[in-house]
Amino acid sequence: MLESVQRLARAASGAIGRESWIIRQLRPAYESTLQMLSGERGVPWEINGAPFRIDPRYRNQLGKNYEADVAHFLSQRIKPGSICFDVGANVGAYVLQLAHWTGPTGRVVGFEPNPLAVEVLSAHVQFNGFEPIVTIEKSAVGSSSGSTTMYCSAADGMSRLAEQNRLLDSAERITVPMITVDDFCARTGLEPDWILIDIEGFELAALRGAARTIERRRGSLGLVVEIHPALWDSAGINRADVEGFLTETGLRAVPLNGQQDPLGEYGLVHLSWSQS
Repeated sequence: MLESVQRLARAASGAIGRESWIIRQLRPAYESTLQMLSGERGVPWEINGAPFRIDPRYRNQLGKNYEADVAHFLSQRIKPGSICFDVGANVGAYVLQLAHWTGPTGRVVGFEPNPLAVEVLSAHVQFNGFEPIVTIEKSAVGSSSGSTTMYCSAADGMSRLAEQNRLLDSAERITVPMITVDDFCARTGLEPDWILIDIEGFELAALRGAARTIERRRGSLGLVVEIHPALWDSAGINRADVEGFLTETGLRAVPLNGQQDPLGEYGLVHLSWSQS
């Protein structure tokens, strides 16, 4: 039944147009129907060639070629048994892939403060049987532990700390716990092999809160960070602050999305050890 409905939908969208008004209007009902027909277990889906099960209502956030160049970079370097932190996990595009790459002996920690995103992320972990591998830390990550203000917008990746996303008309203001990577490592005893960070302009705060871990894992820790220079003012920082931190820690930003200026343009970067 599930496959029949999907075939019918593909034929209809092909004939009418995927972005036609009627298809856009019917899409939410279609996705809810798919989830119901799956027995609330998610539908089969691929992300960069790896098989998963997902809630079809979040397909747009889990694209089949999701940041394919970055995923390829990571998949060639992350080994089975690795410990990986995903800071700003949202609904799990990277958590799922990291769990797949690290295999049954690895560990993945997804840091996500948005309660709505946590609900979807938890379901995705369960759909794929990743509970033994994946831990969800329901906290923001920053330069100090405590609490902070978050402006939430469903589970669509548009939520942001400190101020409302400028692309949104409204968002719910909530208080969420905040932790540093250093404090999390001290509490759990986990030593990450890789840290991914995507937190909408607050990437330097997360890096500052991981300073001891970065020093302790010097030369062996992998860091991939989404750079948001247009949002740094909301975090109270500027380019000089970021450059200063990288100089102090012996890191340099290597573009992963073809940026000409990795600290001046939006995109993902690999923070490589300068001496390597």
